[in-house]
Amino acid sequence: MTDLEKTLDASMTDVGGIALTELVVPGLTLMWHPDLGRIGETLPLQSGHIEISRSQPDFLGADGLARAPLADRHVSRSPLAITVAGDQIVFRGKALIDGVAVDGVHQLPRAALESGVTVEIARRVLLMLHKLPLEIDEGQHHGLVGDSLAMRKLRSAITRAARARAPVLIRGETGSGKELVARATHGASERAEGPYQAVNVSAVPTAVAASAFFGHARGAFSGADRAAPGYFGECDGGTLFLDEIGDLSPEIQPMLLRALELGEIQPVGERKPRKVDVQIIAATDALLDQAVAAGRFSSPLLHRLAGVELWVPPLRERREDVTRLLLFALGKELERLGSDFDLDDSPDERPWLDAHTVASLCRYRWPGNVRELMNVARQIALALPDKGRVRPEDLPVLQRIAAAVDGRGDETTPPASAASPSPAAAVEPPDTGDDKLSKDRVQEALQQARWSIPGAARRLGVAKTTLYRFLEHTPLVRKINDIPDAELREVWEACAGDREAVCDRLRISPRALALRLSNLDLS
Repeated sequence: MTDLEKTLDASMTDVGGIALTELVVPGLTLMWHPDLGRIGETLPLQSGHIEISRSQPDFLGADGLARAPLADRHVSRSPLAITVAGDQIVFRGKALIDGVAVDGVHQLPRAALESGVTVEIARRVLLMLHKLPLEIDEGQHHGLVGDSLAMRKLRSAITRAARARAPVLIRGETGSGKELVARATHGASERAEGPYQAVNVSAVPTAVAASAFFGHARGAFSGADRAAPGYFGECDGGTLFLDEIGDLSPEIQPMLLRALELGEIQPVGERKPRKVDVQIIAATDALLDQAVAAGRFSSPLLHRLAGVELWVPPLRERREDVTRLLLFALGKELERLGSDFDLDDSPDERPWLDAHTVASLCRYRWPGNVRELMNVARQIALALPDKGRVRPEDLPVLQRIAAAVDGRGDETTPPASAASPSPAAAVEPPDTGDDKLSKDRVQEALQQARWSIPGAARRLGVAKTTLYRFLEHTPLVRKINDIPDAELREVWEACAGDREAVCDRLRISPRALALRLSNLDLS
């Protein structure tokens, strides 16, 4: 491959059987700047070489038109040269490259473009060198934040899925934004004006699942003093989003398959089935193919659900979107708090968040994905009005992220919990007789299962009793009754009633939280 071919690359994806190709080149995205309105501007290295200083060159806006150079008085007039040639990236000048102080020549392998390289200048400006799409994104944004190549592919896939008139299966890691993708797919479809309801399957007790999903007749069971339409009946003519579909009980799976194949449901206590017109969007972070092989999930149901599949990229695969997501989340949190703190105020003064801290956020792997980033933004927003600026030493969560990026911490730690793990969490677990169980593996399974022990056991391929025994000695999940009312209220308010965020911070399942909330005056 020639240097020109390496410089001008092509990224291909397959969406709904249609191959899409988008040209990409090595390029820079402006990740942080005292003028926040400039974040997201880009600079392609079409010739494979660029020199950046205070006064040159002009960065490009989203419309592809030239805007301005960095134009910050703290940035040196002496240029930083970046060359991408052959299998090497060569930097010449003064900067922090992926956290390493450089004053001279610094080389990285070309493969570093895949994940992105952070370039800090004067602790005020942050650039990311990565694979940059050449074409202007003129497609529908569907309300999703970000302009990375991964997000462009996802938005194109959403547009096609919305037209498909087939069940949609959304796959992706926990916290990656699958529900937002489901809402976007509904909003882009011909059913956009119809009802939409999201249901966390893992939070529906098996004993009442048939009634909850398909409805019931009056008198169908004790306490059924009136008929209820169920989720399918409520969404007739619209869309029903089934999150955590991998946790659907075996008893309900054939009923759901019948609804998908025949367009009819059987309400509990009724003699005749009822026709419904419901678009099903399901989501999972579980390995459903493995669940099928293990006999825990119906193969015909999986094939029916996966009429169209959407893959939501983890945040670590679209790092160039991190700062735009951060600003979006901060704006929402400050608005929710009723704060008049202006993120755009006084660009010539000390920034309220310096480029080095932002670089750590960009290099962090985000095991909790967008949900974890939103939690970080919430904590920054709470601190900003009082402090005016936030430094890592001000927030434990920023210290944890910096330590993880610098190799001093564990990046698999879940999003900041309301309380530190007990000392027992550091004790070696007992011999369970199953080599599948380790603290890290169990913690990952619990996060994927939204802190549901039965769900985690299914992912690990072990019996529930085995996992319960393991957790007695390694308490990675908190018992809901051990959490004081005051702590629960405090976390509820800090998370603005976001149940998923509350579950992550307290390390409890959605079902456990729902049972506890029913006893408290919280809504």
